[in-house]
Amino acid sequence: MLINKSSVSNIFKILISILFSVIISVLLCEIILRVKHYFLVDYDIEMWRYSKELKVKSTNIKINHTHKKNGSSNLQKVQFKINKYGQRDNNFEKDDLNKFERSFIILGSSMALGWGVEQDKTFSSELNRISKKNNKNWFFVNGGIGNYNTERYVNNYLENWSELKFTDIIIHFFVNDTEVLSNKKANFFVEHSHVGVVIWKLINSYKSSFKKEKLVDYYKKKYEENFEGFKIAQNELSRLKKYCEKNEIKCHLIMMPDIHQLDPYELIFTNDKMKKVSDKLGYEFLDLLPVLKNQPIEKIWNKYNDPHPNAYGHKLMADRIYEYLN
Repeated sequence: MLINKSSVSNIFKILISILFSVIISVLLCEIILRVKHYFLVDYDIEMWRYSKELKVKSTNIKINHTHKKNGSSNLQKVQFKINKYGQRDNNFEKDDLNKFERSFIILGSSMALGWGVEQDKTFSSELNRISKKNNKNWFFVNGGIGNYNTERYVNNYLENWSELKFTDIIIHFFVNDTEVLSNKKANFFVEHSHVGVVIWKLINSYKSSFKKEKLVDYYKKKYEENFEGFKIAQNELSRLKKYCEKNEIKCHLIMMPDIHQLDPYELIFTNDKMKKVSDKLGYEFLDLLPVLKNQPIEKIWNKYNDPHPNAYGHKLMADRIYEYLN
C-alpha cells in the first residue's frame, strides 16, 4: 500500500505538535511548582535542594557524598552553614581541640545533622551550652550528614576527619542505619526539576514498603543476622572500635529511635539488637528511647509533617546525653 507524502507530512506535524505541547506543559508545571514551593515548604523539595546545594560527590563509593566545605543554604526556612571540614558547625582549627579536656565528634545522619532545626538549637550546640554552664571544658562538633548510614559515616570519619584529634567519638545510631543505600545517580529529570521530584515522590508512595502498617516488618528484615546491611554496619563499627582502641579514643553508641510512632514503640527489638552489638564490640551505650517515648509526636516532630526531632526534641536528647557523659 502506498503512503503519499502529504499523509507522512501530516503525521510528522501532529507528532511535532504533540511533543511541543508536552514540553510547554512540563515547563508550565515546573514554573508553577517552583512558585508554589517558594512560598509553601515541601519536605522532599527541600531535601532535593539540600542534595544539590550542600552535597558533593565522593570518589569513595562507601562514602558516596560529603558536605560542600564552607557551603551555606537556607533549607526548610532554616540556615545551614558548613565549616571548612564539611561539618554543620562553626569553623575551628585543629590545634583548638587541644584546649579542651574532652572533644567530641558526633557521627550520624540527618537526625544528628539537625534537619529543620536552627544550628544553635541542635543537640550538639545544646551540649556545648550545657557544658559551658556547668564549667566543663568540653567541645562538641556536629558531624551529621543527610542520607548517611553506618558504612558512610564511619568511612567519612576515617578518610576525612581522623586527622582531627578528638578524644571521643559519638555514634548517633538511627534505626535505619543498617539500610543498604544506593549509589546510583538520579536521572536528569529528577535531578534538575521540581516536576521530576514530585513524580518520583508519587511513584515511590505507591511502591514503597516504608508504610506505617509495614514499618515493623521492614525493620525486622533490616536487623536479620544475614541481612547485608546489618552485617556491614557491624563490620564498620568493629573497624571503628579497633581504630579507637589503637588511638586511645573513647567510643560511644547512642541509639536514636524512629519517632514516627513512639507509643507504643514497636521497634524495641532494634534497640535490643544494637545493645548486644555494642556490648560485643566494647562501645559505651546509651538508649534515647526512654527520654523520647512519652512525648506526644506533635510536640517533638519538626514542621511540615517532617518526622525529624524539632528543637525541643534536640534539647531532650542533649540533656540526657550530657547526664550520661557526666
